[in-house]
Amino acid sequence: MLARHRQLFSTAVFGLDAIVLVLAWFGAYFARFHTPGWDTPFGVPPLAFYAWVCAIVTPVGLIVLRSFQLYRSARTAQLGEELMALTQGVLIITALAGLASFFARGELSRSMLLLFAVLAWAGLCGSRVAIRWSLRQMRRHGHNLRYCLVVGTGPLAETVIRKLQSNADYGLVVAGTVTPAVTGAVVVVAGVPVLGSVSELPQLVERHHIDLVYLALARAEFAAEEEALAQLSDSTAAVRLVPDLARAFTLNASVEDFDGLPVVLVTESPGQGWNALLKRCFDLLCSALGLIVLSPLLLAIAVWIKLDSRGPVFYAQERIGLSGHRFKMLKFRTMRTDAEAAGAGWTVPGDPRRTGAGRVLRPTSLDELPQLMNVLRGEMSLVGPRPERPVYVDRFRASIPRYMLRHHVKAGITGWAQVHGLRGDTPLEDRIEYDLFYIRNWSLGLDIRILFKTLVRVFRDASAH
Repeated sequence: MLARHRQLFSTAVFGLDAIVLVLAWFGAYFARFHTPGWDTPFGVPPLAFYAWVCAIVTPVGLIVLRSFQLYRSARTAQLGEELMALTQGVLIITALAGLASFFARGELSRSMLLLFAVLAWAGLCGSRVAIRWSLRQMRRHGHNLRYCLVVGTGPLAETVIRKLQSNADYGLVVAGTVTPAVTGAVVVVAGVPVLGSVSELPQLVERHHIDLVYLALARAEFAAEEEALAQLSDSTAAVRLVPDLARAFTLNASVEDFDGLPVVLVTESPGQGWNALLKRCFDLLCSALGLIVLSPLLLAIAVWIKLDSRGPVFYAQERIGLSGHRFKMLKFRTMRTDAEAAGAGWTVPGDPRRTGAGRVLRPTSLDELPQLMNVLRGEMSLVGPRPERPVYVDRFRASIPRYMLRHHVKAGITGWAQVHGLRGDTPLEDRIEYDLFYIRNWSLGLDIRILFKTLVRVFRDASAH
């Protein structure tokens, strides 16, 4: 029954998308060629030709949208991810139509294609939002619900139950839990009653009209998991397996399909695909704009350094960045040229190695401004974990767990740790935790928030010296 309902829903959404694409196409046609005041120097093309093209664009468009897995009924899918997939799909559909028009000697109006893209995107996204809103209202009134069993009584099972309960809009109701043991002392898990044991799964599914079963067992309970899968092979309930990653530190964990084989990605960088493109475009725009706007200040600082002490204006220091690659990080020189004659070391308050200019530039972080060039060259990002020198990386990775995970993203001029006062000679373990929080929760909005916090706090941070 559940599978049939899901198929009907997917088919309905598929049909609705087809209607939206057709309406967007003809809406764009009439808007472009029948809007008063909009010139048509080559005359109004025949509607029959655009109708013939629409008969090709619509099925091709549906195939493109289907390639983004938009017709898989998934209650727990995120709206933002769905809208992003729709945006990409519309861009591809429009690009294919434009490419076909190019080879057909420009038979299609470019402005009409642009209107189609806007209307199709608005219609598809609007329909998805409306569908989700309608389903949410139904579920809040007790309709369109799915009843679940959670197999397991440990921390993993508790986590699954809390997530299901905190996302009521999904319409997933936890009817109870199942203990892996035949007899167990546990009677309640996260406020949900234990209904029985794994050996009773088929009867429990039938008795409580269960639609979904979540297997949330510890890795040590693999025997119970195998028994549960065997018991559920003769059941109509859909089965979901939740892997136990409690002993493995996860970083943006996800699951990918490797030629039909599900593979759990335990540690994965957030800076991939569209995220990487978005972040790189933001970095390019802001770094280029920053270098242009700040060029008078950069020139004044360079002259000041040259007049203040002997030596070069810039100081290039080798650092470790994304995926362990080495690069030369630029800074304005704020120390004497012989500052590291006795070896590398952290700066300290009142450090005698600083130059006169350095006593001003370092506390205000103005010495970091040349790193905009590193950002422009793609070696760094505006926001990310601060890069360390190779000698420190070798030392820290041997003594601090998870230290190298921070190299899953580009190093930054500023970061989540820095805007919380963790700069220079501060507890490294705390900085690592802040860096990993940033990597797990990355978004462009978080980058902008960090940049604003940098302007407010870092330039007057007492920990910089």
